[in-house]
Amino acid sequence: MNIKLFIGTWNITDTTGPLSQPGQPLASRNSLVIGTDTYGASSPSFNEQGEVQVGFALLSSTGEVLLPKDGEPIQLTLVGNQLRWHGLYENQELNFNIALAEIFRNDNNGGPSVSYYLFGSTVYGDPDQVGIWGASGTGG
Repeated sequence: MNIKLFIGTWNITDTTGPLSQPGQPLASRNSLVIGTDTYGASSPSFNEQGEVQVGFALLSSTGEVLLPKDGEPIQLTLVGNQLRWHGLYENQELNFNIALAEIFRNDNNGGPSVSYYLFGSTVYGDPDQVGIWGASGTGG
C-alpha cells in the first residue's frame, strides 16, 4: 500500500453510528486531514517499531480542530492496507480504521480515470457502537 494515496484533505460525505449523532464530532460534514503538515497532521514517518505513521486531524465544517482535542498530535499507523488509531476521546476509547478505495471510470476522452475515496469505521466506547463513514477529497 502506498501511504501517499492517503495524504490530503478528505470531506466526510456520509456517516452512521454514535459519533454522527447531534453534538458529536461526525454530526456535520467534517473533514479529515491526513499527512498534510497542517492542523498537526504530520507527514509520514517511521515509528520505533519501523511502522509507517502519518498524522491526522478531524476538522469541523467551520475548520475547528475536533481531534486532536488537546493539541497533542495523533498518529495513524499503516497496518496492511488500513490506517489505524486507538486512543481516548472524552474519556472513552475510540478506534479509527481507514481504508482507501480506487474507483476506475472512463474520462471524457474515453480513457481510464482513477478517483480515490476513503471509507472507515469508528468504534467509540461500547464495542457494539460502530460507526461507518465515507469521504472524498484530494488524496493521492
